[in-house]
Amino acid sequence: MNKNFLFFISLIFTISIFTSCGAKEEKKEAIEQIFYTVMPKKTFTLNPHSYSDENSRALIMQLWEGITELKDSGARLISAKKIEHSEDFKKWTVILRDDLKWSDGKKIDAQSFLDSWLAVLESKDVSEEVYRLFVIENAENIYLKKSSASNLGVSATGNTLNIVLNTPVENFDEWLSNPIFFPTREENKFLKPENLIVNAAFKIAELNEQNLILEKNQDYWDSQNTRLKKVNISLVEDKIMAYEMFPRLEIDFFGSPFYRLPFERRKQANSLPEKVEFETNKYSYISFSADNAFFNLAEVKKELYAVTDPEFMGKVIVQNSSPSIFPHEHPSSKIIEEASDKFLKLKEKNKISYPDEAYIAYSEPNKTLEKKLLISTLKDWIGQFKMPIRVKSSLDISPTFSFNTYLLGTNNLKDFYYYINYKYQNSNKKLLIKNEEEFLEKLPVIPLNKIYTTVLVHSNVQGLYMSPSGDVYLKYVYMK
Repeated sequence: MNKNFLFFISLIFTISIFTSCGAKEEKKEAIEQIFYTVMPKKTFTLNPHSYSDENSRALIMQLWEGITELKDSGARLISAKKIEHSEDFKKWTVILRDDLKWSDGKKIDAQSFLDSWLAVLESKDVSEEVYRLFVIENAENIYLKKSSASNLGVSATGNTLNIVLNTPVENFDEWLSNPIFFPTREENKFLKPENLIVNAAFKIAELNEQNLILEKNQDYWDSQNTRLKKVNISLVEDKIMAYEMFPRLEIDFFGSPFYRLPFERRKQANSLPEKVEFETNKYSYISFSADNAFFNLAEVKKELYAVTDPEFMGKVIVQNSSPSIFPHEHPSSKIIEEASDKFLKLKEKNKISYPDEAYIAYSEPNKTLEKKLLISTLKDWIGQFKMPIRVKSSLDISPTFSFNTYLLGTNNLKDFYYYINYKYQNSNKKLLIKNEEEFLEKLPVIPLNKIYTTVLVHSNVQGLYMSPSGDVYLKYVYMK
């Protein structure tokens, strides 16, 4: 066969391969990189230092970012390129990236972080997470106006932050992933949402009655790896209507932290092939009023804890694999009988009689799942200890029992001890609790579940990940 003819055939074949590959690549890039989800129609608090609800946090985590992000294996460096610590974990050095910018193009350096932290300590409009800053030398005294800002254990030089803690924290790099440590701009107090100066992968393009639109922040240091061009968030007040948008293919994702899965639809959602479960470090517990000395006795708490059933709560109420915080066997009839007998003796020994009106147990309004978890525990207590208890979702009267959840923000259970200790032991805010036995003995708390998160996501969404803090970072998502 003629060699020129063979060469011609080979050339045509090669061109067709490249043309085909190019067409496929062009088709791949033609996929619309817009992510659709839904949120409640409400007023959002778009300040990393003062938000108080999970929906606001969901937006904040797309608009701002800190020094690290929390992963299952620890802290991932984000704004930092290097973090070092002293042997005793009290001195930390953070070296920031050189290419950090605000969304208005201005440079972010170490002083940007220090100024933000000082602004938090000089403000009273902050979230309860401010306690995390108090681990820094003199931070709490500055917050309480007992010391000047110049005494804060932080210095900033160029891209380097030197931080001195007042107590060793081995995983302080994980703490730095919390929004209370995010940098913010002072001007944001006076700007509309669409004009906010941010430092993460997205910024707000539009906010109206029906929609909240996020667009890619071109000044973000890693914008070249942010695939989504826009995030289109429908604002829907009715939770069932919002849920129904998912099977109708109107949205790509449904679930916390953007919109809670309606309790009435949990069973249905669990049967869908699009269901995904994430292990999150969200802890639930019941706290006791400091005014009731009897329920705060260690031996009384032990018997109350013995008859609780976190295993049942995780499987039947939360309807996923949510485990108990501590290993806690399903209470057998023997355990229940022994606990009831001991509780009765303690009641007689302390000359306790139940009040004419029921004890009040408090659960936050519009949180059906948490209310069901509370009722499950109270049912055990009412049944075994014959206690009169009534559940309320208003604070017009001081409750004896309160159901609480806390998003830990780290992977270390000791940090949960630290939080509970700080919140409930005002006389001594240092980390005293070292193990489960001390936790149950010294704190006015009954631990329950580590609550995992169930979400719905369509198969065309790639790269979706939920951190142990329950945060979804849309900068890692792309549409297939």
